[in-house]
Amino acid sequence: MNGVQNGTTTNGTMNGNLTEVQRTALAEDEKLIELLTLSQQESADMAERYASLMADPDMAPSATILRAMYLDELKHLNQLKEAYYLITGIRDEVEIVGNPPDASGQPLLEDTLLLEIDNGDFYRTLYLTMPTQDLRDIFFEMTSDKMRHGIALNYLFTKYFAA
Repeated sequence: MNGVQNGTTTNGTMNGNLTEVQRTALAEDEKLIELLTLSQQESADMAERYASLMADPDMAPSATILRAMYLDELKHLNQLKEAYYLITGIRDEVEIVGNPPDASGQPLLEDTLLLEIDNGDFYRTLYLTMPTQDLRDIFFEMTSDKMRHGIALNYLFTKYFAA
């Protein structure tokens, strides 16, 4: 059980915040820092995918669904910056710009669906490895969003491209 005793939880954190030892260990994990940086670019790229899908005239009736996922990706970008800050203590003020997708229509929708499923697994793994509730909350929300995106994209794929 994860109880609180004198302001310190039994998992060694102070009120859900990283201890200095935890922060140092995470900040020195070059692979984790690289993954957070790459994930920021990936979120910006996913936002561009949703912007392209929203602009597709064939998918215009579903623009509201796609816009919600677009906005989620912008939120994820900010959440990843917050996770970076919680781990390193450094505010990353670099503006990340997404790359436009190479495909459109059915191939873009299908590829985006598969990416969202993979991303859900990726963020779930990060969630499970985080030592504090603050960081787990960020990655849990992202995991949940990715699962919802997968379901919505599957619906859209079936709606527009099922034979």
